[in-house]
Amino acid sequence: MSNQYQIDLKKYSLQKYKKSLQSRDMIPSRKSLKDELDARFRILKERGIKNLKELIDALKTKQKIEQFSKETGLSIQYLTLLNREARSYISKPIRLDKFSGIQTKYLDRLDDVGIRNTRQLFVEAQDKRKREQLAKEIEIPLDLLNELVGLSDLSRAYGVGPVFARMIFDMGIRSIREFVECTAEDFIRIYEEQTQKKADFGVGEIQFSLELARDLDIAIDM
Repeated sequence: MSNQYQIDLKKYSLQKYKKSLQSRDMIPSRKSLKDELDARFRILKERGIKNLKELIDALKTKQKIEQFSKETGLSIQYLTLLNREARSYISKPIRLDKFSGIQTKYLDRLDDVGIRNTRQLFVEAQDKRKREQLAKEIEIPLDLLNELVGLSDLSRAYGVGPVFARMIFDMGIRSIREFVECTAEDFIRIYEEQTQKKADFGVGEIQFSLELARDLDIAIDM
């Protein structure tokens, strides 16, 4: 059975989501999520919501949010923001051509077999033997395919887009398995040593990305 590309929303409890909001540094537009946290999450719990999947399902559409607001007294603005934040925990697929350093001819060969984004590559090439077989079938160097798989794996982490994934990979961290072995302080130290410049991201940002990455399936062994 294949590993999941994103975190298992059913296993990410409402209590864990609450603690995540409580401990994180928020951007100004989302700081209001911390207001009256205990009282608001008590209402969610009373509504029978136990995990992130149930929360996202309950707030899936504008109409559902409006109905939920009427029934609970929680504002539409708050529920919309809460849902948006919850959805940000879901790893989104990225087009493979967004990664730098990959020749177009190899991307075209992957495209020919229906692999155009990180999710598709993760599903089709997470197993080492499958990667070797795929590399032979479409005539793509195995080292390059491994690189692209590593970039795709890293991009599953919260806040990691194609540019940041490339930067992490070039630091020598080649997969989620290796990423979660770091501490935030180690990560920043390695970054600054490799790039010879001060990190423009903080310990808190990396710490949260690492925490959420630990809820991902460790699927890729480079």
